Amino acid sequence: MGWRLGIGEAVLLALAGVLFVFALNPGTAVLLESLGLWMLLLMGLILAVCQQRGWPAGSAVLVTVAALGLLFLMLFLSQALFQGLSPLEFYGQKAGEFTESLKTMLHEAGLDFSDFRLVGLPRVEFQELVGKILPALVLVNLALVAWVNVVVVRKLASLWGWSEWGEPLSHWVSPEWLVFLLAAAGLALLTPWPWVRQAGLNLLLVMGFIYFCQGMAVMAGLFERFHVPWALRGLGYVLACMNPLMIGVMILGLTDMWLDFRKLQTPREA
Repeated sequence: MGWRLGIGEAVLLALAGVLFVFALNPGTAVLLESLGLWMLLLMGLILAVCQQRGWPAGSAVLVTVAALGLLFLMLFLSQALFQGLSPLEFYGQKAGEFTESLKTMLHEAGLDFSDFRLVGLPRVEFQELVGKILPALVLVNLALVAWVNVVVVRKLASLWGWSEWGEPLSHWVSPEWLVFLLAAAGLALLTPWPWVRQAGLNLLLVMGFIYFCQGMAVMAGLFERFHVPWALRGLGYVLACMNPLMIGVMILGLTDMWLDFRKLQTPREA
């Protein structure tokens, strides 16, 4: 709606959705119970604003994830303050709730944490790891949802004859300065302080996802250059999301900054 008609119409549509939810579930409890819905509405608004301002799709996703991540942090700190808990105590409580809900979901699917031995971790350690990387899981989930939204909307825009949103996603390149965050995450894993190592692990996972997205963009660009059939492209994307090929896609995205597989960089004059 924001892409086609403008930001004002997108805001009105979001407000209509909020009023509809409150009409179905009156009361303040719906604010937290429908937190995922509010985040989706806000994500759509931020992406629409970025598109109207002419920002590239990749930058719009990064800005959206950063804004929603800060909002999550503010909500987290306010909830901890409201319950009279320190941020670490409240984080431990939420991480425990998340791992228990994940355990229940796996049990309903006939699985258990012990089924994830392929990562080289025993059951208890894997369960603890999920709790430790919860911040990274939240940010990666936000980025994935925002990226899927951009991909779907761009596809619909091309089918319906709307205006294009900048360059194709196959030309997307992550900001070069992010490599310093990747290096900082790696160095944090070598420190003797547990909380620094945990922060470094979360940052490393987020950086890995960013370079995985760039690796997928490199694959898309190469598929387009060599006119690979759509069936083979789909197979390639599916294989890229499987372990351990995901690591290779991340390395592909990281090395693209220097090797420029898609030949996007402007040649320098001698």
